Amino acid sequence: MFNGKIYKIQTLQKLKGNWKINLLVSVVISLCGYISTLPLAESYADEANFHYGINLDFTSLLSLVPFAITGIISMASAYFFVSFFKKNQPVAFGTFLEGLNYWLKGLLANLWFILWTTLWSLLFLIPGIVKFYAYSQIYFILAEYPTMSVRKAMEISKILTRGYKGNLFVQDWSFFGWSLLCCITGGLGFIFLTPYYMGAKVHAYSFLKEQALATNTLKESDFFDTF
Repeated sequence: MFNGKIYKIQTLQKLKGNWKINLLVSVVISLCGYISTLPLAESYADEANFHYGINLDFTSLLSLVPFAITGIISMASAYFFVSFFKKNQPVAFGTFLEGLNYWLKGLLANLWFILWTTLWSLLFLIPGIVKFYAYSQIYFILAEYPTMSVRKAMEISKILTRGYKGNLFVQDWSFFGWSLLCCITGGLGFIFLTPYYMGAKVHAYSFLKEQALATNTLKESDFFDTF
């Protein structure tokens, strides 16, 4: 049975004595998120016009920076937290850096995730939310099986979340109060919230995968065979 409260408890138990490395990774994630929002495009364009007299539109190009950073960092952070919470492997900052090797998977996953959720959102808000949770496990799947194709990870995510999208929504909503408190601190609180939130998400992913295997909805070979 899906139990978000248990996943939170398991996360806090795992974090005891292991906060330092998790906070370090969380700081890097927060910094990357901040950098991706810096308004660089207009200043670069103005500088090019002033020095070279060339009217170059950097805005469109640099608008892709947040998208790229989000995909790459989401992949690296999922790789780190899956290694720590699910695989119970000793982790170091190098584990996070290792996840950056799969930057292309992160970019493609973010591209397809945004594309499909946006298309469904054009119909109505509710279908968009449903698809958001249908594809929500894609980074965790790719983190555990880095050689898997993004398309296959999306299909498996849809299978894993079948019947549990509401549970995943409620789990996310349970962090809303903590998120508000983090905003009051100017965002600094997210450094502590991120490991807690991601740990609960990884434990939820572990349950979904175990449930799919136990009910023969998926077989272990499905995570290696191509669709």
